[in-house]
Amino acid sequence: MKVLFYGRLAEAIAPELEVDARPGCSVAELRTMLAAEHPEAGPVLRSKRVRTCVGHAFVPDDYRLATADTVEFLSPVSGG
Repeated sequence: MKVLFYGRLAEAIAPELEVDARPGCSVAELRTMLAAEHPEAGPVLRSKRVRTCVGHAFVPDDYRLATADTVEFLSPVSGG
């Protein structure tokens, strides 16, 4: 599945990755897998302030993913 990252996550991991996640895994499981593979981004990935989108809609951590999904992780931004 395709995973897109924005903000600090894009800087720490990459703007885009292809991830081999099992079909039906939850967003929470994907976060855990990505945090293990990219420990420098783990604290941000685990933050509840990081929002997850699938198909242009925000989804909760218990949302089940399909292999064809594009998942977007949006980290909080600051500024004025």
